Amino acid sequence: MRIFSLFFHPERKTTFLGGAEKRFLKFLEFLNSGDYEIKVLVLEFRPSLISGELKKVEVLTVDKPFRICSSNLMLNYFSWILWGFKAVIRSLPAFFRIKPDLILSPNNTLPSLFPAFLIKLVFRKPLCVVVHHFDFTSQDEIQVENFLPTKFFRKYQNIGYSFSTAIFKALASFLAISILRKANKIISVSKFSAKTLLLFGFRKENVLVSGNGVDFHDISKFYRESGKKVFDGVFVGRVSLEKGIYDLVDAWRIIVSKWKRARLAIVGEGPELENLKTRIRSYGLEGNIVVFGGLSDREMYRILCKSKVFIFPSRFEGWGLAVSEALACGLPVVCYKIPALEEVFGKCKSVFFVSKFDSEALARKIVQILENFDKKSFGRISRNFAKNFVWEKIFEKDLTFLRKIG
Repeated sequence: MRIFSLFFHPERKTTFLGGAEKRFLKFLEFLNSGDYEIKVLVLEFRPSLISGELKKVEVLTVDKPFRICSSNLMLNYFSWILWGFKAVIRSLPAFFRIKPDLILSPNNTLPSLFPAFLIKLVFRKPLCVVVHHFDFTSQDEIQVENFLPTKFFRKYQNIGYSFSTAIFKALASFLAISILRKANKIISVSKFSAKTLLLFGFRKENVLVSGNGVDFHDISKFYRESGKKVFDGVFVGRVSLEKGIYDLVDAWRIIVSKWKRARLAIVGEGPELENLKTRIRSYGLEGNIVVFGGLSDREMYRILCKSKVFIFPSRFEGWGLAVSEALACGLPVVCYKIPALEEVFGKCKSVFFVSKFDSEALARKIVQILENFDKKSFGRISRNFAKNFVWEKIFEKDLTFLRKIG
């Protein structure tokens, strides 16, 4: 089987490497390590994240049409869409050369989905999309018969985006869902996303509910070497409004009012990074909150293992890879009660859910955990649960599904 894939990922200075990107890189490693008669050609955003040692994977990198060094989300998004057009043109000779059986889009965001859809139209090959999440907090928000960009617009404005950015993001999300309806098959990482797809008219037999894994073996080394806890709380993820980063800082401000020396680590990059630092300074929390920016996985695991509580106030999630990594590091987790996180982690006794978008409830639960913190007990419960997430099992299921398409 021959797979053609377009792998879009923004520069690390623009956003943090997310679950979709990590999953695709792991999938390529899985294909390369097994005895599979598979060839993958990947057209990738430059600079490349894919290891040059993957013999079954051929990588062609494509630059942005022009350089934009800006924190303006609309400018960056515009350049990403133009990259899609450039990627389609670059794909033409490569497509004729390898004659792939199917097209795989590893993400359902517009910069990944749009060029994959154009290539599907040109070459009339089946398109499979890996769907990670939709920007909904419940399926009650979806009314397919009256589904308009205004639904997204109000949502983005409510979480703090400017009028113009909210319009742009709403149109991008609406177009992505419209294009997604043209895909032949879908791999959904959660039941919540799969049910959303069914509401949009997908047939159940064309949707595979898959999942995600965690690098439990690699993380275990850092867990054993962790030693003394340095941070009371830690956040890992994209520094953006969707991830609830200002709820995080507001909650920590409440905690510091009780415990003057409480320390929080923030690991990640994104469009709100500088605004976040400004908010921290305005609250006088420079001595309580350390912003590390983007780190390698190894450095990130070290920080996680040296922290007591993982705090994840994300508003939209498709699965929650960062939560599984925190559990593998032996941490209890405090997060908002949103569907995908409840679905995946609801049975874990060291994952604590609080009312959506309530920073005071977030703070109360964190204080409660810290006041009764038991490293050994939390470590055992969290790590035992994290063992359930095995990449190999997930990708075997994905591969069986893809073979039926190709």
